[in-house]
Amino acid sequence: MVTTDEAVNDRLFFAQRRLRELERLNNGDIAGANPRDRQQLIQEFFFHLVGAIEFLVQVINNSLRLGIPMENVNARNVHDRLSSSDPIKPLLDELYPRTRGTPLPLNPYSDEGSHFRILVLRHWVCHYGHNPFFFRIGSTPRSSLFLDPRDQTLNGSQRPAIDELIISGS
Repeated sequence: MVTTDEAVNDRLFFAQRRLRELERLNNGDIAGANPRDRQQLIQEFFFHLVGAIEFLVQVINNSLRLGIPMENVNARNVHDRLSSSDPIKPLLDELYPRTRGTPLPLNPYSDEGSHFRILVLRHWVCHYGHNPFFFRIGSTPRSSLFLDPRDQTLNGSQRPAIDELIISGS
């Protein structure tokens, strides 16, 4: 079976669907929502959002006939197989930055910081099953996303969670 650009678009559609459900959850009050419902929707959102990137690298592998076996295709392998002058290479660096052992970019709200946080948060919710939300009592925003859940001394974003998710899921 060959992965197509339609599969990539489907993953983005599924992520957007979960985002809309999260947005409506508990009439928009994420902090007061049922924790299981909130966790399921955020896991599925990040799963599909990052899944779109993973499907995209399958499409690149097939389209450019890189010859990487389907089960070994990932953003790093595709990146490394491309020539240094290939214009796709820097796009893959942006879409799927290295996060292991790498600190949060200085501006977590930049494109670079957002892409980095998407991957870290996806790993956090899909691989570890942890809550990515930072909740506040008596201040705003009431719920935000951790800036980097690997370092909780950084606390939460100053932006409401749903606003950041809408930007990343658009």
